[in-house]
Amino acid sequence: MIIATRNRLIHGYLGIDNDTIWSIIQDEIPKLLRQLTAMLESIR
Repeated sequence: MIIATRNRLIHGYLGIDNDTIWSIIQDEIPKLLRQLTAMLESIR
């Protein structure tokens, strides 16, 4: 999902939908941060 989102933002595929971006900021980034934190903790 990260790569697809990046491609849509960078290349402007189908325009950029502000609601979609806001949803990603609110929903997906916190999930990603939790996953990355857990991964970091597991290797310490």
